Order: sequence, then C-alpha cells, then structure tokens
Amino acid sequence: MSTSIVANKIIADSNNINISVGIAPPYINEAEKEVGFVTKIILESLKESKNVPNFIVKDWHQVSSAVDLEHHLSYWWHKTPEREKKWYFSQPIFKAEFVFLARKDVRFYWTRYDQLRPYKIGLSHIQSYGALFDSYIQYLQTETLISDYSGIKALLKGDVDAILIEKSMAIHLLSFFNKKEQNRLELFKNKIIYEEPYFLVCAKSFSNCNYYIEVFNVGLNKVKSSGKYDKIIEEFSRGHK
Repeated sequence: MSTSIVANKIIADSNNINISVGIAPPYINEAEKEVGFVTKIILESLKESKNVPNFIVKDWHQVSSAVDLEHHLSYWWHKTPEREKKWYFSQPIFKAEFVFLARKDVRFYWTRYDQLRPYKIGLSHIQSYGALFDSYIQYLQTETLISDYSGIKALLKGDVDAILIEKSMAIHLLSFFNKKEQNRLELFKNKIIYEEPYFLVCAKSFSNCNYYIEVFNVGLNKVKSSGKYDKIIEEFSRGHK
C-alpha cells in the first residue's frame, strides 16, 4: 500500500482517544478557556485526523502509569533511554528553547561559555541544559533555583545576575510582573543554549499505539503546513506581552 493511500485511510478513520496528561502551564492548562498552547496543537492535529480526544487530568506520576497500564496516550514527554524502551514517540510537538533572562543593569554579554564566569547564574535543580552546557556548569558561579518564578524574583532582588529558563515559560511568567519590573530584565530570545523536543507517546504494549502515532503525525504535519501551528505559537506570544 502506498504512503498516500495509508495517509488517506488514516484521515478517513475516526476514533475516540483517551489522553492522560498533567498540568504544565503555559503549555498545558486545566482551564477550559485557556487550555495551553501545546494542548491547542494537540487538538488541531487530532481534528485534522478526525479523532476525538478524551482528556483525563492526573498527577504526572499517575499519567505515566496510565500510559503503561491503561493504554492511554499522553503528551509533553521528552525522550529518556528508559522511556524509549517502553514507549513509541510521535514527531516532536514542540521544541522547548532554553535561553538566558538577565537583569539589564549587569550588562550581561557573552559569546563563549568562559565569558559567563563573572556572572552569578540561577539554574534549575532538575533541568538538564544539554551535555555541552552541563559539562561547563562546574566552572560557573551558580545558584540552585526552586522554581522559575522564584528565579525571576531572585533576579529582581539582585541575588543572581541571570537565569536559564525555557523561553515560553519566561514569556508566561513575566506577565505576572508589572511593567517596571519587566523593563529591568532582558530575555535573550535568539541565543538558544539548548533545545529539548517534546512528544506525544503511547506504550509499545498497546496494539494500536503505532496506528495512533501515525494518525497524530499526519494531523500534525497538516497543522504545520497550513500555518495553524505558527499561528498558535504567535497568539501565545502576543497574549503575554
């Protein structure tokens, strides 16, 4: 069967899909009016393939079990060796981009990692920033952050000079600060330290898993080629200015 015939068959089929997911603003929200921009991408992709999602909100640990044991789909997962042993992954839904957010008065400037040494940098206690940057952290002045929000507050207090933060998360969190506070900070949007792709997943033990992954990929590609994907991202960015 040719690829085009397979694609047409997938588009023609219609299914209800159980999707378990946790909450991860601004990517995934529980509120009906603002579901999160990654959830919007999921909805549009499934709409293109005529599949109806049944969203089930759980704690993230419960979500993982639902994928493994209940044959639910889920999304907003990055790859790890352990997950790749048991799950199939879609094409990337979104690539998280980690960039610096710095206080303007420190005149934060760098083109090489060694030029970061004079600055005190806030880093997440759970996030990897890629093998290259992670290997250089030992040579930097760093402060461990409890959360990205606390990192922005530490920036404004002068406890740190810059923080590494996912770009969309920075845009989201900065909207909770007043204009005077926002104007004290600069987001280095185009100097990306690390990109981390996130995926839709299902368990290899689920007999329909490959089918649903292919269904989703077809829909996602249509959303991207139609311009809807870029529009969703742009609407998120505009809504947080």
